[in-house]
Amino acid sequence: MEIKLGLARRLCRVSPRLFANRLTDPVFVVGFNNSGKSSAMQFLEALGEACQYPGEGNADLWFRGHFPWIDSPVSVAPIWAAPEEFIRSVKDTCGNSFKHSRAQLGAYQWLVSGSNLINDSGMLAALAPDITNDFPDAKFVHFVRDGRLASYITARLEWSRIIRSPGKYIEYDCPLRFSEVLRKMAEYWAWTMRRMDEVSSTMPGSVLEVRYEDWWSNPEPMIESVARFIGVPPPVASKSYVPKTDLTQHLLSEMPDDELAMLEGIVGPTMRGKGYSC
Repeated sequence: MEIKLGLARRLCRVSPRLFANRLTDPVFVVGFNNSGKSSAMQFLEALGEACQYPGEGNADLWFRGHFPWIDSPVSVAPIWAAPEEFIRSVKDTCGNSFKHSRAQLGAYQWLVSGSNLINDSGMLAALAPDITNDFPDAKFVHFVRDGRLASYITARLEWSRIIRSPGKYIEYDCPLRFSEVLRKMAEYWAWTMRRMDEVSSTMPGSVLEVRYEDWWSNPEPMIESVARFIGVPPPVASKSYVPKTDLTQHLLSEMPDDELAMLEGIVGPTMRGKGYSC
């Protein structure tokens, strides 16, 4: 896999137009942390007619020079703290063109001889409207979970990084208190939802939203809908791809009332628009 990936990187530099044109039926799987995406990728990997790009590709396909942010040389705050500025910096770096990314994906697909090519990058949701010019044939499987939980889980992960190594976060004026990190993460969650809605609006039929809660409670229809959407037959043993543990109620009860109220104020309108009750 790594050998083919390295070869794909070289091939796309030699013949970028050739391999950009070779890419067919690209599928991008996007979504916040703990939204069921990892379990779904196990299912997608089991589909013999699809090939999965190794890794998320954030460093070399989508956020070149910006990922991982903590090690990057760019003069911009992390994406969750300043999403508009971060994306603008990414687009400036690549000249607002993702043709190179398309060529690299096309070269890899050609090397592995797969029909659909699947790229799993949760973070790509933030950039999705900006890649559509170079990926007009793309499909997006967007995993969505209760925005309160998605924001809370992701904020806890990010805050643990901040307290271990606060230097760069302080330099870019990022919040240090958990409650403020949580607020920023909730705003970022709502922002990425709007970004994917933008793709749905400009490319009708290109986005399939899959809710974590539906995946958990009744997996078969969800798995069948994803398989049908990307054009492959569903696997037989669909129940085995359900997330093993659901901590929804535990996490909701763990949150202090003021944090929960703050989250509901930020993500509530978007959640209700998606059919959630909160």
